[in-house]
Amino acid sequence: MALFRIEQEGQGLVPFAQYAAGDGLYEREVEDLLWDNLEEMLGRTLFRVARQAHLPHGGIPDILALDETGRIVVIEVKRDVDRQLLSQSLEYAGWARESNLQEVATLYTNGAQQFWADWQEFTGTEQPVPISPNPHIVLAAASFHRRTEAAIAFLRGAGVPLVVLSVGMYQDADGQKFLDVDRRGELGPPIATSVGNTETGNDGGSAKRSFPATLADLLNAGLLHEGEILAWHRPQSEQTFTTTVERDGRLRLPDGRHASSLSAAATMSVGHGSYPGWECWRTQDGELLYTLRDQFLSPVVDPGATLDE
Repeated sequence: MALFRIEQEGQGLVPFAQYAAGDGLYEREVEDLLWDNLEEMLGRTLFRVARQAHLPHGGIPDILALDETGRIVVIEVKRDVDRQLLSQSLEYAGWARESNLQEVATLYTNGAQQFWADWQEFTGTEQPVPISPNPHIVLAAASFHRRTEAAIAFLRGAGVPLVVLSVGMYQDADGQKFLDVDRRGELGPPIATSVGNTETGNDGGSAKRSFPATLADLLNAGLLHEGEILAWHRPQSEQTFTTTVERDGRLRLPDGRHASSLSAAATMSVGHGSYPGWECWRTQDGELLYTLRDQFLSPVVDPGATLDE
């Protein structure tokens, strides 16, 4: 696949060069990007557990995360995915299937003691959500060996929850980098729950945490505006945070830092943990961002239209 920048009429297309990074550098950069931007690259808000965690019985997966139903998400990043990595990932999934909250807490990047408070805040429940015996696997790479592609297709056809991310990196003549992400497969529909989220204002149901829209979409639709200030009040800690919507869809924190997503803005505001950003932030009118997202995704019906038109 080739990427081009469209110049003014009559000046043709300007090609981007594929980013020439060695295996180690590619893997470190993509792992960094995934850890900081799980929401954007996987289309789901996840609770980040650890990077390069040493599992009790051996193995060091690149990234471990949880979804709100307690399913462990094992993420492996390699420049080229072969059968050995696929086999290794399945072994990690086998560990995840047998794991429990106590074990996961010992791997948490912010410490076992902090894990319990952060996990309950993420899920919005009074009791910690237990680990589900249905883990997911995510493989991120620039390329996949042909025989490995066939094995992946077989596993996905057999119902194995496996997501493939083809991650290409490009750069222009000025050295500016661009990321091209092609996602095949989804992390599966979240299991609905009737437990409300008192921290975020979620009035029940986990489905709000999967989303095919961005802040840039809401800006283009006129549902958000450049310079609009969003607020997040945390009743349990009596803290209120704010962030400002930028023209390009990023968020600017009061200290000048920028976040590329609502969940990232929440994490940066608090300083640790993972949060379902669409269910945290409100507009100045008090409307939750997931409500605006639903408005954007809902088809517009003209009340004056008839079936004959």
